[in-house]
Amino acid sequence: MGLLDRLSDATRTGLTNLRNLTFGRSNKPLPELTDRELEEELLRRRRDRATRRSKGAGRASGGDASSPMKKQLAQCYANLELEPGASLGDVKTAYRDLMRRFHPDRHLGDPERHKAATELAQSLTHAYQVLTDHLEGKNEQGKPK
Repeated sequence: MGLLDRLSDATRTGLTNLRNLTFGRSNKPLPELTDRELEEELLRRRRDRATRRSKGAGRASGGDASSPMKKQLAQCYANLELEPGASLGDVKTAYRDLMRRFHPDRHLGDPERHKAATELAQSLTHAYQVLTDHLEGKNEQGKPK
């Protein structure tokens, strides 16, 4: 499920419930939060989520979850909207599908969207290259290991 699909589902199902919840240290409802308070709450939640992920990944893999290569691979899988450990075929399929949807040529009429699509395409291409090199067993110079 793509990011836009997730956002639209979240909007349809739970946005009205957010008005009744309280957030942050101030325990204010969402409409009463200032931009700064909202940003602080988002950063706090991201840190908490990252901490939970790293603890879970360390237990599941039995290795050092904080290694730079593992972090880079996890980020590449996330950029391609895949679970870590997906196969080479899954990586290729996800890359093609995302590039088909977000290719810069599809947004030539709108300069802002074209720029965003270009940046996204670069990010997707980098993630694809890193993952295919890793899954095919190549080192950083492109030579087989």
